[in-house]
Amino acid sequence: MSSEKSFFQRYFLILLIVVMAVTYLAQLRYDVWMYFGSPKIKVSYNEYIEPQPLSPAMAKASSFGANEFMADYYWLQFIQYYGGGDPYGKYRKLAEIFNTITDLSPKFSQAYQTGLLILPAEGFVDQAIALGEKGQRNLPNDWEMPYYTGLVYHIYKKDYTKAAEEFAQAAALPDAPPITKLFVGIYYNKANDRDTAYTIFQVIYETSQDSYVKERASKYVGHLERVFQLEDAVKTFHDRYGRYPDNLDELVTKKIIDKLPVSPLSISYTLDSATGVIGEGK
Repeated sequence: MSSEKSFFQRYFLILLIVVMAVTYLAQLRYDVWMYFGSPKIKVSYNEYIEPQPLSPAMAKASSFGANEFMADYYWLQFIQYYGGGDPYGKYRKLAEIFNTITDLSPKFSQAYQTGLLILPAEGFVDQAIALGEKGQRNLPNDWEMPYYTGLVYHIYKKDYTKAAEEFAQAAALPDAPPITKLFVGIYYNKANDRDTAYTIFQVIYETSQDSYVKERASKYVGHLERVFQLEDAVKTFHDRYGRYPDNLDELVTKKIIDKLPVSPLSISYTLDSATGVIGEGK
């Protein structure tokens, strides 16, 4: 009887090992197929863990006054959703969940910052800007709200004027790093508002107590002075010859200027021969 029992135990053990081996191979085959094959249907895991946030009004009503607790609950849902989801999938509920969290907890600074960093990268650019504006209303002394909003305008909208305006708001707030003021001038320059940028850099150079910021502002002032020098030279060339120079070197060969200026920022100057516009390269 004991030998028969021993036989069945060995048989069961072997069967279990075979089942485990087959299961492992099947899983391995499936994983290889998913990563290297071309499945016709692929559903993102995100759709199975997708939170269903209530509207801000409904969330407040259902919290019975415990708004901060409810905001923490949705914050944890966000962490599980975004941290444990499919990085190649779509996070369709992100904008909704950030809006609900910040309505429940209007001064939740980390939620605004995280949303401003994550939302635009996931395709919610306008929603990120709206979140940043809400953050500025609810946290008017937090320099990071306009700062991160400015980054969204720069990176995703390529709207350098709006970016400069946001950075100007950030730079004017308490505790903003001195370098924030530099960004104001930099983005006005990117927006081709060089006169405004030049004035800003001059003021920074004259007033900043930060040695690095003061040095960089001085270099930007020198850089833009050379841009203005080239613009004047191109205008003189056009007035004299009725056309724009073919290249910057022609300003020297035609004796409009003695030599081409060198940027203290090691940025090259370019010329659009059709319009006479001075550009800035790498």
